[in-house]
Amino acid sequence: MYSVAIEDYLKSLWKLGPKDVGTQELASHLDVKPASVTKMVLRLTEMGLVDHTPYKGASLTRQGELEALSVVRRHRLLETFLSQTLGLGRDQLHAEAERLEHALSKELEDAIANYLGNPVRDPHGHPIPGPNGELPGGFDIPLSDCPLNKSLTVMQIPDYDSLVSSWLETNGIFPGVKLIIESRDDFDGGINCKIDNNEVRISSSIASLVKVSQED
Repeated sequence: MYSVAIEDYLKSLWKLGPKDVGTQELASHLDVKPASVTKMVLRLTEMGLVDHTPYKGASLTRQGELEALSVVRRHRLLETFLSQTLGLGRDQLHAEAERLEHALSKELEDAIANYLGNPVRDPHGHPIPGPNGELPGGFDIPLSDCPLNKSLTVMQIPDYDSLVSSWLETNGIFPGVKLIIESRDDFDGGINCKIDNNEVRISSSIASLVKVSQED
């Protein structure tokens, strides 16, 4: 296993990629100084985990991508385990999994996966990479891009912001929920949705983070 810092960089590059992630963008995402990012990117390049093009950015090599997906797999399995066994709310899962993901051995990872029945999505609806880095495909699209008056099913909600997760949960927006966009504000792109018999307004910024599937 790599160090916590290296795993965090690889996971961040995977989330921000796939190509040419800039120093400032990576520094902001990790909340570190740009100079620290420059040093680490050079180190990861020497390790064969990252390809770096000066003045353009950094991207993961295939080896780096597999290592990043390994961290993502551990994180999402832990979220699922904590949800199903301890009953933690969706707004609590991300932070707890962040603390535990680096300490999870391969043996414990496999045991958790088998105990859970090898799930393909975590409680936020995010695909769980397979043990060999395979990522389940899908056709989930941002809620903000969907047409009006179509039956939609929520597939994914963001996990990194507990306030956003809590707001979505409070308003009945989580994986498996069906909704219809009844209208869209031409000024700011906000949408008005119907969930069961409730009317919910969702800002364009939040709607872009929620992914759904559309029934034929």
